[in-house]
Amino acid sequence: MAVEYKSNIPYTWEVRSKYLDLPFPETEYEERVNRMKGEMAKKGIDSLLVFGNPHDKGDVVYLSNFYPFGRAALIIRKEADPVLITDGILHGEPINSYSWMTWLRDFRPVHRDAAEFAAVITQVLKEDQARKVGIVGMDNLPGNIWDRLKEALKEVTWEDFWYPFTTAKSIRSAREVSLLKEAGRITAGGMKAAIEAISEGSTEHGIAAAANKEMFELGAHELFFSTIVNAGPRGGLKHAYPTGRRLRAGDLIYLDMGASRYGYNCDMSRSVVLGGANAEQRAVLNVILDGYTVLTGKMKPGVSTREIIEEATRLERSSGLMEKYRGRIFLGLAIHHAVGTSFAEFPTLGFPETILRENMTFAFEPMAHILDFGTAVIENMILITGSGQESITPLEIVHW
Repeated sequence: MAVEYKSNIPYTWEVRSKYLDLPFPETEYEERVNRMKGEMAKKGIDSLLVFGNPHDKGDVVYLSNFYPFGRAALIIRKEADPVLITDGILHGEPINSYSWMTWLRDFRPVHRDAAEFAAVITQVLKEDQARKVGIVGMDNLPGNIWDRLKEALKEVTWEDFWYPFTTAKSIRSAREVSLLKEAGRITAGGMKAAIEAISEGSTEHGIAAAANKEMFELGAHELFFSTIVNAGPRGGLKHAYPTGRRLRAGDLIYLDMGASRYGYNCDMSRSVVLGGANAEQRAVLNVILDGYTVLTGKMKPGVSTREIIEEATRLERSSGLMEKYRGRIFLGLAIHHAVGTSFAEFPTLGFPETILRENMTFAFEPMAHILDFGTAVIENMILITGSGQESITPLEIVHW
């Protein structure tokens, strides 16, 4: 069925292009699409369906620079230009629902109706005469749309394409590295402001506010996640929202924050001891510091994440912390996760073994969170360079 979306303000390319605000030239996005077409050809994929939503928008952003308020499907076609379909239309008006952000000319809004959404996807795939369709973001594809696609496209063979898509996406271009460095600089500025706001009597709320204010003043578009300031009795829980609790001398304070700019994200943590660490705090924090130093020293192109994890396990065992704090501690010196437009990219702990390659970026965060003690962590955004690694969150790491 043909679907026509009517609105008060036109959302044609001629109207949208006037407001377009891309972080990269259009050629960058065209190169990404062509790279994915190359990966599709290796698998005999005719069309690629990339599905996202506001909670997992990174793959859609990567290809289109579009921020979906609702569900979004991007279809890469073997011969024709890509198509972007979304039901995230605020007030019924596509132009004020971020349609102006995308470089894609073929933008097709739909009402929030599963049958209509499935019908437009079906129409595009039939136009392409697709017989084998790859899917990225299968976890985001609602059952009421998926069932309709399978019924309407019985001749199609579907293949999960997440792994080859994400493998290609995880090697950053030079322009992406530059933007990620910008996000890192913004986040480091927020972290510096947070640390400078720490004093006896200051509140977790106030410190988080100082960090957020600085990140937005430096150019953040949004936060990658809610800023964490956690100290005192809850400090060993690691992840917690800031409260009105006032800081005291001797508090081990955990700070975790990340700025987002043009959909590219950052993640950074520090542990701070107000007034200086006591012997026990220093012993735990130094295990984290030593782990960070040793393990980042091993990071370079060609090194396997398995090698990093094995060395981290040896350091964990030799530290003695697991025995000393048995039943109260999580100790992880190899904790890492990719950060780009998505959280789930390579390398990420728990995913398949990854060989580090130049221009991979990830958050590396050796940590110990101990109940009734606190959280000790150093987290930086790591960029794999031609000969090693560098932190792109430029701030000193010892604050105790």
